[in-house]
Amino acid sequence: MANIIYLLLAYLFFCKVWPYCLYPNYLLRSRIERYPELIKLASELRSADKYQTVENVYRYMQDTYTGHTDLLKVRSLLSVFQLGDFSTKEMIDKNQFLWCHNQNRLFKSILVNTGMFADDEIQIKRRLVRSFFMHQWLSLEFDGKRITVDPYYGIFKARSI
Repeated sequence: MANIIYLLLAYLFFCKVWPYCLYPNYLLRSRIERYPELIKLASELRSADKYQTVENVYRYMQDTYTGHTDLLKVRSLLSVFQLGDFSTKEMIDKNQFLWCHNQNRLFKSILVNTGMFADDEIQIKRRLVRSFFMHQWLSLEFDGKRITVDPYYGIFKARSI
């Protein structure tokens, strides 16, 4: 019985408390970055309208990064120990696994750097309880649409509001 309690406590600590306290977009607010490579990428993904720009950024994220499909690879699991609000500069244009908080930070930074979105127009939504790990995704509202974007799970949903 004691082993089950220890396992439960370890699960709560490593999958709920630790991420909430140490990863961006939970307890710690993530900052929008601005550096030459990111600005160039944002201008390449910018379109004539906001919706198409969000689609372009989503497609770039899906083509460049992996999420839940590569979670159980050793290298992906070890990346959980990369803590803090570090720069996305090391991630840009590198085909690799990224946790949801990293994908959201990069996605949001790209959108803001297109000049079409303000930081407060892009909301980070979180799921703390109903998933094994903590999870987050993006939500945007404009032009009578609510868009849910979760590049980690490959979700892009747009609906009228």
